[in-house]
Amino acid sequence: MRKNSKARLVISFLFVFGLFVLAYYLLKDNFINSIVEDKTSVEGKKIQYRLAYNVSGDKTQIIHLNKGSALFEYYHEGTGHFYADLKTNDGKLVKVLADTRGNYESNTEVEIPQTDAYIVTVKSAGTWGLDFK
Repeated sequence: MRKNSKARLVISFLFVFGLFVLAYYLLKDNFINSIVEDKTSVEGKKIQYRLAYNVSGDKTQIIHLNKGSALFEYYHEGTGHFYADLKTNDGKLVKVLADTRGNYESNTEVEIPQTDAYIVTVKSAGTWGLDFK
């Protein structure tokens, strides 16, 4: 009876180990693809990372942009001042995206000079959203 129980334990262990290995190989591509965003479009062109923010108050964020055209879409809700700009990672101004008061919704296309990290700064007392593509 002991030999039989040890054999069952070994077989059960191998079975469970095999299930883990199988799950790893079946899920690894889906898991990795869900974390790492594909930066290539259907036509084979590079596209920007897509992130969106919906925030109240000021925010400064480092983002990575690819060389070429980037479209920034944004809105502001409130009566106060809304200012947004894009700078290089060493602080040089690339473009003022918005500088207005009150409710506002618009988009701005920016020519990104090189693939690199950039800084988006938004100053607002109201609620605002930003999306870049």
